[in-house]
Amino acid sequence: MVGLCFQINDWTLVIEENKLYRQDREVSVEPRLVNLLRFLAQHSGEVFCRDELIQHVWDGAFVTDQVVTQSIFELRKILRDGRLDNARYLVTVPKRGYKLVAETKLVNLEDTEFWKPSDRFVSATPSANSELKPQNDCNQMIDNKGEDVKPDLSFPSGPLTRAIATISKDVEKEKKKQGSGFNFFHRWKLLAFDAFLVCILIAVIVSTAYQQSATHITKAIDIDLIQFTYSESRNQKDDTEFLADGISQKLMSDLASVGEYRVQLDKTAFTTGILPGKVVNVRVEEQQSKTYLDIEYRSNTSNKVLFSRQYRMTNANLEHVLRQSSLDLMRALGVSVSEEQIDILMLGLPKEKGLLEMLVQANHYINQPDPKRFEQGIRLLEKISEQEPDNAYILAELYIAYNAFSALNPELELTDNTLKTEKLSEELVTSYTNNMDKVLPTRIYEALAMNAIKQDEKEKAQQYLDLAFERRESTLSYILQGKLAELNGNLDQAGDAYSRAFFMDTSLETYMLSENIAFYSDLETVAYFMYKAVTPSEIRLM
Repeated sequence: MVGLCFQINDWTLVIEENKLYRQDREVSVEPRLVNLLRFLAQHSGEVFCRDELIQHVWDGAFVTDQVVTQSIFELRKILRDGRLDNARYLVTVPKRGYKLVAETKLVNLEDTEFWKPSDRFVSATPSANSELKPQNDCNQMIDNKGEDVKPDLSFPSGPLTRAIATISKDVEKEKKKQGSGFNFFHRWKLLAFDAFLVCILIAVIVSTAYQQSATHITKAIDIDLIQFTYSESRNQKDDTEFLADGISQKLMSDLASVGEYRVQLDKTAFTTGILPGKVVNVRVEEQQSKTYLDIEYRSNTSNKVLFSRQYRMTNANLEHVLRQSSLDLMRALGVSVSEEQIDILMLGLPKEKGLLEMLVQANHYINQPDPKRFEQGIRLLEKISEQEPDNAYILAELYIAYNAFSALNPELELTDNTLKTEKLSEELVTSYTNNMDKVLPTRIYEALAMNAIKQDEKEKAQQYLDLAFERRESTLSYILQGKLAELNGNLDQAGDAYSRAFFMDTSLETYMLSENIAFYSDLETVAYFMYKAVTPSEIRLM
């Protein structure tokens, strides 16, 4: 049936087919994106916040804001279709939501150039004249044949059954003509045909069994890759879960700074590919009004637990527990580490009572896709900074968090975000100038490199990045390396850096940071593999 369509600039949206057409292009679109685009096209020019879109497009289902943000992001990619012109379709209205600004009108598919005559719907109800004539012909035939012809009242069969029945009738007629000689010859023909069918069946079974016995390698283990995970506590308290996540990130950062292992968080589930050779699981439990930290290291190669230890944890000894657990885990992994190196890893941690626990929880929040939780982590960092205003490490964490929030949520804006970011950048530069001869946490060098990139100070940015890479490799460092390569005009090097960051942390957040942090990068041009991995829609020639 030819349905209604929407003409959106040079695109034609065919809702029944879940497709977009434009000149010689045909784009297959997911149904959820079709529903979203149809609703926006029906209300072209109107602004809708994410809650309103969830109510009207998803029928009020339980959908996170991140799903809406990702859907808008994917629609923009599809409508732009790789073009470099400035055609605008979906725009973000700051602090209000989204709206469709393209020229939109409702059309019939048969009125467009993409309609084919074969798509026309043919009515299943015959006309009175066409029904009357076959009936008269049928009555005439029955009258001519008389009682010799019996009406066929059998169940309407399939094509194969009708064919066999027809052959059987022909065989019976032939038998009457040729007598017993035909019966003998016909029996041998049937036996030969049966033998042929049996041979084909045996060949199919043997071929299938051979294919099933062939070896298919779908996974391999990288013994130098360690995955860090955290588990919910048995009493299901949110505070203990947040602490477990923050501590696992701290342990991962320490190991990346000292050892030769590569590390990653447990974010994306892969059904095939390279799997981590080792897994470190962190759990925080409360038992009889006491808090315990459980750390377990398991080898995927042997599927055995090689290290398991429990630490009693309080607000007063949290720094000691972080230090000792990091040291014990590294020794269990065979990493040579000195007390001086552990001291460097503990630099910048807040000293005031309760602030270190607040920092661990903030690390959990700022690694969540939900913007409300991310903002909650920023508020915790701001509280710590108010208590320790001279702590350069906290300033660096806060500066990076402000910029990351803007990159992950371009349609949202924190209160006085620009002023706070500028003030933090000045304080960071001043703090570094006064402590150039000291060993500083890696996070400070990453924040300084980001600030230098935003100020177009390429030499300083390279200097800070070199200092950061001397201490550890991180997802953010490689993203900043890609940004600096873009400023220098080296797009190949930039694409390699973004791809390495995506390999270390395969998530939509890494993609958004690579695209938006510091300045906008066209990843479809710079890192095409990342673009295709995140963009699900398929575009092909008609």
